[in-house]
Amino acid sequence: MNPAQIHPLDPTSSSSSASPRRVDLHCHSRASNEADEAVLLALQCPESYSKPQDVYRQARQRGMHFVTITDHDCIEGVAELLDRPDVIVGEELTCYFPEDGCKMHVLIWGITRADHDALQAMARDIYKVAEYIEHCRIAHAVAHPVYRQNDKLERWHLERLILLFKGFECLNGAHSTLHRQAFEPMLDALTPQSLQEISWRQELLPRWPEPWKKSRTGGSDDHGLFNIGRTWTEFPPECQTAEQVLTCLREGRCRPGGEAGSSVKLAHNFIGVGVRYFGDRLLSRRRGATSATGMALSALVGEGRRPRKRDLVRLAMGRAAASVGRVARRVARGARGSGASRGGTRMLFDVLGGAAVRRVGQSPSLLSALREGRAPLAEHEAMFGLVTGLDRDVTHGIFQTVGAALKRGELASLFDGLSAVTAHQALLLPYYFALFHQNREREHLGRITGFNRDASAGSLRVGVFTDSLDGSSDPARFTRAIAVRAADLARSFVVHTCSSQPQTSESWRKNFQPLASSTLPWYSDQTLSLPPLAEVLEWADRQQFDVIHIDTAGPMGLAGWMAARMLRVPLVIGYHTDLPGVVSAATSDYRLTLAVQGFTQWFLGQADAVLTRSRAYETRLTAMGVASDRINLVPAEVDLKACAPNPRDEQFWKAAGVREPRRVLFRGRVAAEKNLPILAEAFERVCRTRRDVALIVIGDGPYLHAMQSRLKSLPAYFNPPTAIGAEDHSASNAASDLFVYPSRIDTLAQPVIDAQACGLPVLVSADGAPREMMDEGASGIVLDGADAGAWASAIEHLLDDESLRQRMARTAPHRIARFARPRAFDAYWDALHRAVRRRQERVDADAPVMPPRTPKTAATSQQTMGTVDAKLDPFARECSDLKMGANA
Repeated sequence: MNPAQIHPLDPTSSSSSASPRRVDLHCHSRASNEADEAVLLALQCPESYSKPQDVYRQARQRGMHFVTITDHDCIEGVAELLDRPDVIVGEELTCYFPEDGCKMHVLIWGITRADHDALQAMARDIYKVAEYIEHCRIAHAVAHPVYRQNDKLERWHLERLILLFKGFECLNGAHSTLHRQAFEPMLDALTPQSLQEISWRQELLPRWPEPWKKSRTGGSDDHGLFNIGRTWTEFPPECQTAEQVLTCLREGRCRPGGEAGSSVKLAHNFIGVGVRYFGDRLLSRRRGATSATGMALSALVGEGRRPRKRDLVRLAMGRAAASVGRVARRVARGARGSGASRGGTRMLFDVLGGAAVRRVGQSPSLLSALREGRAPLAEHEAMFGLVTGLDRDVTHGIFQTVGAALKRGELASLFDGLSAVTAHQALLLPYYFALFHQNREREHLGRITGFNRDASAGSLRVGVFTDSLDGSSDPARFTRAIAVRAADLARSFVVHTCSSQPQTSESWRKNFQPLASSTLPWYSDQTLSLPPLAEVLEWADRQQFDVIHIDTAGPMGLAGWMAARMLRVPLVIGYHTDLPGVVSAATSDYRLTLAVQGFTQWFLGQADAVLTRSRAYETRLTAMGVASDRINLVPAEVDLKACAPNPRDEQFWKAAGVREPRRVLFRGRVAAEKNLPILAEAFERVCRTRRDVALIVIGDGPYLHAMQSRLKSLPAYFNPPTAIGAEDHSASNAASDLFVYPSRIDTLAQPVIDAQACGLPVLVSADGAPREMMDEGASGIVLDGADAGAWASAIEHLLDDESLRQRMARTAPHRIARFARPRAFDAYWDALHRAVRRRQERVDADAPVMPPRTPKTAATSQQTMGTVDAKLDPFARECSDLKMGANA
């Protein structure tokens, strides 16, 4: 729309009076040329590049009936629009509490140059500012009142603000909705009586008539010319002039409306300022404003001429031509034997250029914005979708490029790939910064306002992050069991995974498609997936979890750690896997084991609480530096109905081809760290003296083929078809004679519990948790995990002693009944709730205990509580006495 076609509000127009009046009361122009953020200050980058005329145009296009600009501590921007009757002079005044330098912003409207100069002169004392604003009857609102700009804002500051000012910005288009949810109930609860209590507590008289009735405003707080008019303040339809709008602000006859802020919107504001800074400071100096890059950047923020289709084609063809040229040069170098590196950033932009053109072409809203000359960055949802799509394309492209180069023997490409990934993550920094910035007050809001959401045990919002949910491992089984129980109780519980082919899609599961995947070097049967971090954090930001539980220490676990730091909530880590023990058993590399041990100690040190499934690992966790008061035992459980002893079915194993009458069963992960080489050696010893014993192994893992090869001439059966994949283990257990579990590093060993519940005696190692899950001599035998001879002797002894084995078989289900009580979920949930309470207690304990006394000058207000109704007359007289005493 041409600016000439936009007319100021016509008071005589019938259509203009048919609906409430709207004004975006908080937005910025290029006159806000000093930044608050340290990074922008270091770069000498202003907070906004928006031209006042463009601010006016966008506000009117989005239905605003009046327009104002509230630049930081200046009125030069709005002064350019004063020839228009629908423009209101505004300013965002920076002022401070003199007691401790707590920084605040106050929006003021309808001021003169003299008001501006006077307020700037007294800005170091917010009490003087409030006195001047009241004396001159200036329309105002405290901007983003619970935003801790220099990390000093506390409850006493907020109470004094309520006493000092009439207006408060309750809806800010750049700040999280958390601010409104925590602060506005504080205003809702104000009454004459509560104002009296606050006044006496703070030793400060309230200002403005009926001070318990506040004026509530909203504004976009736009800096990038993207969101103006998307958040506003609404006035009665009869407000036909700017002065009438100001009167409504003074009297509180207005209300906020529109959108709250989000991390994505804030990030796009940062990007918009950065793009304009880059164009202004760098491209213009290099005469690059008319280049393809300059044109693309200008189009991104809705500036410059509108790109035509052939411009996009030219950009794409330029990328393609550059790639062809580099390939040709590479061929030439190859003929000369050169293996020069391509360079990480060049690799990044090779992949990024073509992917960006393709992705934009697939987005109707972005294409529409480009065709109409609007800023694509203002299309927040579509733009974030573009960025996350590019994240996938770029990561996949870099992995492919590096993989192809490594096959050609070009080792330098690995370093190019690493630098390209690093550079790519730098492009996502505005999103990461915005996500963390939006949540910086979250843990303080309840203390400051007293009206934060109460995270009781039943209302906890729990986010679980795991790299393994679809397998049969103990962590996966535990997480699934907890999730099902939480769903039955209607608890807020979300399990986050990262898998290209998730096996299930329950309502409580949130799966992210990985950016890239690879198998682990010592866990070849398990996939390591790289999660899309920006997507994960943005999702967690929208869910606002109260506590984060990390179930594994892989990439998704680290993403959960970042989510907990971003949301400033307690982190609970489940210690389900003895990682140093796994690596030591799998690799025998002490250097790698020490590195993993160091990582594990650091990782556990990040936790507010650590969960363990056995008492054996309480000691180990303490040895790794975890404080005992942070260790929480979540007991094992067993479903006795699902694992009830069945009558022995002699045909069960025969149908699977097992001919031997004696059957020794192992069920679990087939890996070296499960101490299976000892079991293989023990079985070889048993077979030297007898041929009536079969070893049946059910499970998968990296040691499977090696174990099969080692025992190929012996009666060892691996994953018989009648048992593999069966959820009900009762039949296979009942058809067996012994259950063997030689692992020395298990933190739980659920198969040991299940086997006993089915009436099967067990043999376990003396190390680790399995020995806690049985009764020595009653339901099984505990053996030295390093002594294959002891295992062979114990197997033969129990197979030969029918009466002992049968006695253990009868005793095992009764002894294992202690695990039948459903205690795990309650213990787990209690641990999470304790972590939340303790975290909040620590945060609150760091706050100042007592506020400083109010300066005497602040108590000498011309406005007393004399306007309250008759029942508060005594309070009015006391206020008068207080004022006289203060003056004295």
